Amino acid sequence: MADAEFVNGMIFKAPHENAPDFVKMNISIKREELIEWLSGRDGDWVNLQVKEAKSGDKFYGQVDTWEKKEG
Repeated sequence: MADAEFVNGMIFKAPHENAPDFVKMNISIKREELIEWLSGRDGDWVNLQVKEAKSGDKFYGQVDTWEKKEG
């Protein structure tokens, strides 16, 4: 398994407790950091998975490196 790669320039947070049910997540983007991080990536697409920390109190973005095996 490859080392985990995390997204720079994005913060993922659970919605405020008073948010409506259809709000699933708040995402904050630090433009310069995200642009710099994206500039270092190849290809047209970057696939991410938003995961919950083992502690259960935070979320984070991890690059999804899964590729379909040929054959």
